Amino acid sequence: MGRWVSNARAWVAAQPARHLGLQRALQLRDELLPFLLSRPAPDRDAAVPEDIRRALGALAEFQKACVAPYRTSIREMLDETRHCYSDMVARLGLAATLERLQFNAKWEAGTLTVDDGTDRAVRLDGQGLKLVPSAFLSGTPRLYRWQERTADRVLADRPSVRPVHIMVFPVCPHGLASTALVKDTQRPAKPLPQLLGRTRAAVLERLTRPQSTSELSAALSISATTASEHTSVLRSSGLVSTTRNGGSVRHEVTPLGALMLNSPPEPARAWCRDCAERRAVGSEAKELVA
Repeated sequence: MGRWVSNARAWVAAQPARHLGLQRALQLRDELLPFLLSRPAPDRDAAVPEDIRRALGALAEFQKACVAPYRTSIREMLDETRHCYSDMVARLGLAATLERLQFNAKWEAGTLTVDDGTDRAVRLDGQGLKLVPSAFLSGTPRLYRWQERTADRVLADRPSVRPVHIMVFPVCPHGLASTALVKDTQRPAKPLPQLLGRTRAAVLERLTRPQSTSELSAALSISATTASEHTSVLRSSGLVSTTRNGGSVRHEVTPLGALMLNSPPEPARAWCRDCAERRAVGSEAKELVA
């Protein structure tokens, strides 16, 4: 049992009311997800039912006590997963990606079938499907659908409704992802910001995966000019390489830069051998397609 699970169970067990509150939230998960996964939340101007409000409060307390202290680990894990799977989808297609990852989900002839224990047919009607990774979900993905209010493009005072389709899938279907989480306060201090400066060190860390100047700018909330200046200094120091393909420029950490970061150029989560092998198969397929 992972340390995160032990800490979370201890926090819940400390007060019986916490357990009851989370149980109610679990029972209302279909009603809660639009509030948790939509921006802005659907029907935010309408009165929120009291049971929904209490459930959201219980989840907020749990998030503050059991999730927020692991924010950095969770963010790194989800960023890596999004990058890995989005690359596989772009190169192999959604159907091949779902098959390789063995998510009990299939995309065939325009139809998405997800084995999540609920017998139903879902039509996307051209609205698309949002894939959301979860560090805590295990087993099969979960498919959710609801109606979201949007402002009419012609008459802003006439809200319209559009369907939202979201598939939440586990980073590790075997339930081992949470074992890799580390509290922010327990993470080893990094001397690199003291050597390079906080922003330049952050740029180097982001470039463990190839990124453009605009992507760096957006990710670090700095101007494109500032991002370009930092990559130029890092490149002249041999820590970053830059490649140009037509009008596209991509920056990536060099082996020397990776050594300074004390991590490989493409960090891999090794808590689950089966998941690592599946990702390796995806990488091999990527090389064949390229």
